[in-house]
Amino acid sequence: MFKVAIRITVCVLMGAALAGCSKHETATAPKAALSATVTHVTTRPLQRAIVVSGSVAAWEELPVGSEANGLAINDVLVEEGDMVKKGQLLAKLNDSVLKAQLSQQNANVEAARAAFVEAQANLKRTQNLRKQGVVSVQAEDSALAAAQTAAATLVSRQGAKAETEARIAQTKIVAPADGLISSRSAVIGQIVSAGTELFRIVRNSQLELRADVPETLLPLLKAGFKANVTADGVQPVVGTIRLVSPSVDTRTRLGTVYVTLPMDSGFRTGMFARASIKTDPVDAMIVPAESIAYRDGKSGLFVVNAQNVVSFRDVDMGVRMADEAEILSGVKTGERVVVKGAGLLEDGDTIQIVSQEARRTSSGATTTLTE
Repeated sequence: MFKVAIRITVCVLMGAALAGCSKHETATAPKAALSATVTHVTTRPLQRAIVVSGSVAAWEELPVGSEANGLAINDVLVEEGDMVKKGQLLAKLNDSVLKAQLSQQNANVEAARAAFVEAQANLKRTQNLRKQGVVSVQAEDSALAAAQTAAATLVSRQGAKAETEARIAQTKIVAPADGLISSRSAVIGQIVSAGTELFRIVRNSQLELRADVPETLLPLLKAGFKANVTADGVQPVVGTIRLVSPSVDTRTRLGTVYVTLPMDSGFRTGMFARASIKTDPVDAMIVPAESIAYRDGKSGLFVVNAQNVVSFRDVDMGVRMADEAEILSGVKTGERVVVKGAGLLEDGDTIQIVSQEARRTSSGATTTLTE
C-alpha cells in the first residue's frame, strides 16, 4: 500500500514537471520575424536654406552735432526722412555776436597792418642813417624791435580774426555725407553746447538686416551670399551678406550676420525682418523620414546586421524635409536601416526583409533643406 502511494506521488510530480516544461517551451518559442523594408544610409550634397531673423538698422549712422557753445538755434531746415547731400545746410545758429566780434577784429587787423608797415619803413630809414653814421646802434636796435613787435601784433590779430571766422562757420550745421535724416532733435530757440547731437544721418541711405545666427550655422555663411529678406508691410527683397560676425556672444551662443538691403527697399530702421539664405552644398547623410524611430524620448534608427537582426542606434538629427532627414552622427554611410515597420520593432528583433529601397548616392542631385 505504501509503495502504491509513492508511485502515485512520483507520477503526479512527473506530470507537473512535464506540464511545466511544456509551458516553458511555449513561452520561449522564437517570435515570428516581422516584415520590414530597409534602405542604405546615403551621402549626397545638400544645400541648406537657413532662416534667420533680426532688426533692420543703418549700415552706418552718423551723429551730427554742434561744435559751437552757448548759441541758440535760429533755423532748422530739414525734417526726419529728408534726403540730404554732403555739405547741405541742416540748421543755423545765432551768429550775430560773432559777426560783431569779427567786424571789430577786422579793424584791429587793419590797424596792426598799418603799424607794421610804418615800423618796417622806420626800420629801413634808421638802417640807412646808421650806415651814414648819423644815428647810433641803439637807435637801430630800437627800430628793429618796434618792427618785430608790430609784425607779432599783426599775426596775433589775424589769428583772432581767423578763430572768429571759424566759430561763425560752426554756426552752420551741415551734412557730413549724403544720406537720410533718421532723427532730428534740433529745435528753434534751443541753446546748444559743444557736442550736442542735433541730427542723425543714415550714410548713403544704406540699411542692413542684423540677424542672429546660432554658432553652429555661422561657418556655413559667407560674405556675398544672397538672402531673401521679408518683413510685414513691405515687398520682399534680395539682399547680400556684407559681413559674418567673427565672434559669438558667450551667453546666447549667437553670432550676427549683416545683410545689406537694396536702396529704396521700403524697409525702415528698427523693423523686424526675416531672411532665408542658401548656403553652398555640403555632403550630408540622408535617410527616409519614415525610418526615424523614438525610444525613451530619443530619436534613432534600427540598424540591420548581416543576420537581419536589428539594433536601435541613437542618432543626432540635422534638418528635416517632408520625406527625408539629415543625420549628423550615430550611423555611417552604407549601413542598412529599417524604413517601413521601424515603429513596431524592439532591440534584437529579427526581421524579414520585404524589399530593399535603392537610394541616390553623393553623385545624385543637390537637395535644399530648410533650417
